[in-house]
Amino acid sequence: MPQGNSEQSFEPLRQTGNQSRGWYDTNCSTRVPQPILLHLVTKGEKMTGRHRVLIGMVVVLGLVVLGSVSVDSSATMGQGREGHEIDPTADIHPSVILEGKVTVGAYTKIDAGTIITGNVTIGHHTLIRCNVTIRGTNQIGNYTHIYDNVNIEGGRPAKVGGSRAEVPDRSIIGDGCWINHGATMHGTQVGDGGAIGLNACCDYNTRIGKGAILANGSATHVDQAIPDNSFAEGVPAVVKKTDITDQDRLDYFGVLPSAWTRFEAGNIEARIRQRQSK
Repeated sequence: MPQGNSEQSFEPLRQTGNQSRGWYDTNCSTRVPQPILLHLVTKGEKMTGRHRVLIGMVVVLGLVVLGSVSVDSSATMGQGREGHEIDPTADIHPSVILEGKVTVGAYTKIDAGTIITGNVTIGHHTLIRCNVTIRGTNQIGNYTHIYDNVNIEGGRPAKVGGSRAEVPDRSIIGDGCWINHGATMHGTQVGDGGAIGLNACCDYNTRIGKGAILANGSATHVDQAIPDNSFAEGVPAVVKKTDITDQDRLDYFGVLPSAWTRFEAGNIEARIRQRQSK
């Protein structure tokens, strides 16, 4: 078998900055990880056919991996999402899964790992963090924050499959709402400025009034209603205080949700504008 320059076809990759050491093919500039080849090829050694096959497999595998993680930048800025209505200024991480009919408003940001399926409308300047699941028919307002690992579903149909609901549940989250990490919501309605605490649970047809708070770790029962500007806590949740003020909200959360959602929305819009201007 002709040998050509096979003995010299691989050489050490020079280290630059924080670039890891490895090997590359001087003919095609394809890097092959050094640990795999170190025991196969040393300077001056003669490569066998078996070595070439193994090296080829490693190179192909590397190219497949690189291809699988490559990102189309257009998909991150509201483009490349066929079948959905995505505003061009929306910032959607490429790992986000959208199925069904999804509408996303201007300067809304959706982070990695989130899954949105069904008929879902999301307003402008809303933030949805990592690994959120939104399923079914849902309406989410403007300037609303939904944090990591939240689960939101549309709820029950009416009078079928054992459902006792007289009318289908509705999942509606208003403007300026605050849905904290780990919350679970089934067919829940949240009025403007309402807040759901860490790991709180809202059972079917829960209604959280405007400006109301469901405390961290609390849970509602089916068809429960929390009045406007009330603070509810416990399992099942019980209203502990009514006519709460922004000072009460600040004392409980350590940050005022209505102010923080607007503040962060401004920061996100500024970053998106800067990126799009380049």
